[in-house]
Parts: sequence; C-alpha cells; structure tokens
Amino acid sequence: MTLEADILKGKYFPKGSRERLKAVMLSLLVYLPVLAMVFDFYESVTYEYKTMQLIELITLFLLYGCYILFPRYIGLSKITHVILAIFTIFLLITLVVPDKNAEFSLLWFSMLAVISFFFLGKTQGVIWTIIISLSLSILILLSLFGWIVPLYENALLAQVILAYLVFSYIIYMIEKEREMYEDELNGSLEKNKLLFKEVHHRTKNNMQVMMGLLETQSFKIEDPKYKKMFHAHVDRIKAMSFVHENLYQGGSFEEVDMHTYLTEILDNLQKLTQHTIISDIDYMTLDVNESINLGLIVNEAVSNAIEHAYSAGIGRIDVSLKYLGRRCVLSIKDEGVGLNIKKEYHSLGMTLIEDLAASLPYGKLEIHVEHGTHIQIYFDTKESK
Repeated sequence: MTLEADILKGKYFPKGSRERLKAVMLSLLVYLPVLAMVFDFYESVTYEYKTMQLIELITLFLLYGCYILFPRYIGLSKITHVILAIFTIFLLITLVVPDKNAEFSLLWFSMLAVISFFFLGKTQGVIWTIIISLSLSILILLSLFGWIVPLYENALLAQVILAYLVFSYIIYMIEKEREMYEDELNGSLEKNKLLFKEVHHRTKNNMQVMMGLLETQSFKIEDPKYKKMFHAHVDRIKAMSFVHENLYQGGSFEEVDMHTYLTEILDNLQKLTQHTIISDIDYMTLDVNESINLGLIVNEAVSNAIEHAYSAGIGRIDVSLKYLGRRCVLSIKDEGVGLNIKKEYHSLGMTLIEDLAASLPYGKLEIHVEHGTHIQIYFDTKESK
C-alpha cells in the first residue's frame, strides 16, 4: 500500500495524467481539513460550543462519506462540486456560530478559489466565485436587517468579499494562461501525430516500390538460385514494411503491437507454402527497433523451415512469443529433418538470426536440433530494463 496510489486514490487514474494529480490533491483537501476539524472539535468540546460540535460532526461525516464514495461511485467533477458546497456552507456557518478558532475560517476562503478553478476550470470557477461572493453578500444583508448576528463587523466581511474576488481573479488569469499553453501543446501534439503518420505511410509506400522493383527484376532472372535470393530480400523488406503499416494504423508511433505485426508476417509466409504455420503470440508492445529485429528473425527462421525442414510431405511450424516472468521468449519450432549445422548454421539467414538476436536487450539464442529444429530467443522486456 502506497500513499499516492492507495490512500490518496491515485491508482484509479492513469499515471502522469492530470486526473490522477487532481484525485491526489482532492484527497489531500479532504484529509487536511478533516484533521484540522478533529482538533477544532476537541476544542469545541472543551469550551462547550455545542452548536459547533454538531456542525463539525456532520461536516466530518459528509467529508468522510465523499472520500469513501470517490471515485467508484462519484466522479472527479461531481465530488469536487460536493466538497466545494460542503466547505462553503461550513465556512459561512463559522462566520456566525461562535468557535474557539473562528478567525481561522477566513484563511480557508482563499482555498475555495484554488479548488474551484484548478479542479473545475475557468467557467465553473467563475460560477463558484459568484456563488460564494453572493453568499457572503447575503450574510451581510441578513446582519443589516438584524436577522443574524455575525462574529465580525460588516466592514470586515465586505473586505473579505473584496479580497476573495481579487484572489479569484488572480487564479482565473493563471488558469486562463495554463489552458492557453495546454491548447497550444495539444495542437502541436496533433500536428506531430499527423507528421509521424505521414512519415510511416511514405516509408511503407517506398518499401512497396522497392519490393515491386525487385519482383520485376526477378522475372528477368532464369537461374533459380538468384531468383530465390530476390524473393528472400522481398520478404525481408515486406517484414519491415509491416512495422510502418502497424504504426500508421495504430494509436502509438513509438511502440508496435507484436500480436498484430507477427501475425501479418506469418500470414504472408503462409501464402507461400502448404505447410501449416501455427502461431501463439502474446499481446505485448515493443519499440520499433526491437519489433523489426523480431520480425526479421521470424521471417528468416520460418522461411528456412519452409524450405529445409520437410523434404517430403506437409509439416507443421510453430511460432510463439510468450512472457517468461520479466523476460520474453520467441520460439520457432518444426518437426522436420533438423538443422544441418555444418551446411546451414553459417548461412546468410542464420547469420542474420544470430546478429539480430544479439541486438535485443540481453538477447540469448538457443538452437536445438533433436526431433526437428527448435530456435529460442530470450530477451528482456521494456519494463525489466
């Protein structure tokens, strides 16, 4: 249990979000007045202020009830309105009902402006400023007609209203400036998103042009060996282009959905073979470089299995990417003749797999050739770095 996440209700909102900050501060604004009110209640009991004892008990229960209901049953905006109403009514009462530290309530009026503008924004902040100022003005009018007897002179209460309006105006201007900068930042963020989408879109299109050129050139080559080399390069470029397509269509421009990305690569390879490719990919996101490396490894390993694993008949190739504690493991397995270490271990495909595996965070490559070929690559996840 942590102070921010559990006690101050931060865990119910995304990390780093403005809503989480508001939730933590709102919880503090309940805790601190409650502590002050408990001390004040003790003094009210000591000096036998019975009316204030009852008012403080009711206020304590209301504030604690708000804390219990937030945020499961009452949202951030609604709970702010409720707490503002409770504070306003309580502070107005303290200007009329005798208390040991009655003058302390004048300090809390300044907090109402901060709460209203910070938590509710400019419009709602202005509305609450009008409500509180009118409430104080009504209090003065009632005292002029003799219907109530305030603890302070009307001249002091008028100064309180003026000070509250001035302070509220200062907070309003600060909030206005903050919203202006926030709007500018949001606008810049949207422009950057469009720019990134365009970059990834153009990169994908350029790769498709390269693939088209290579495929066109391969038609002019009659030697099967060199024709196969051209097709292998096309598949590698296609595996990289899927990353940019994933980033273009997804919500993030820094991380790739590995389930979607590797499934696209395997679907493309499945079209080229009668062997059955079985995939079991966990839902995870990795950064662009790690994603491209894993995609190329899968493309190379599965292509090798398609070409060399089964000399006759149709076989099965299993591909999985799974969490293994705080690490991940990529597995490509077939039940074919097994990798020929002397002939194929230092081929271009296997050299690529070795180099790409080593480039992953704490990457480790293991190859087993009993009852087929089983390639396993272990690497650290982003969270474990």
